[in-house]
Amino acid sequence: MTNTSLAVTTTNSNAALAAVPMAAKPHAAVAHALKATTLQSSWAARSLKNASATAQLFAMGMDAETWHELMQMQQSAWQRLLTLQTKWAGDWKGWIEYSQQIKGANTMSKLAEREGNIGAQLAQLLSNQATDLVGLQENIHVDYSYWVHQKLNAKRQSLAVTEAPN
Repeated sequence: MTNTSLAVTTTNSNAALAAVPMAAKPHAAVAHALKATTLQSSWAARSLKNASATAQLFAMGMDAETWHELMQMQQSAWQRLLTLQTKWAGDWKGWIEYSQQIKGANTMSKLAEREGNIGAQLAQLLSNQATDLVGLQENIHVDYSYWVHQKLNAKRQSLAVTEAPN
């Protein structure tokens, strides 16, 4: 048999820390994809939670007041969408008027610049409308979530009081 010994040595702690590689940050595109996936997953989870709460609320019975509040929320959502549509129609009118004017484009380079600006404004309009629509959708989602959970809690409390033994 051979006899082995173990020698323990201490190292310079700063040198040991310097030798440990730092975790690399993900590429910006990967970070964006991860963030988008997280946001979409959270959105889906909240939607399922709202769907479950809605099913529970319907199962407990819907009264006239609840139906009336639902109709008011729907009317409010439609009104907000109509307001957005009116704004969008004005934006599109302005874009069409701008795109029909080719003043100052007396050279090919100016024409190319002008056409590029028209395309860029089109992309900006579409982006703004998508953002407005998603913002409205999120706002409605949050408002509805708050309302349905308040209603569900009130129904549960009401049922607990009526079912409690005297």
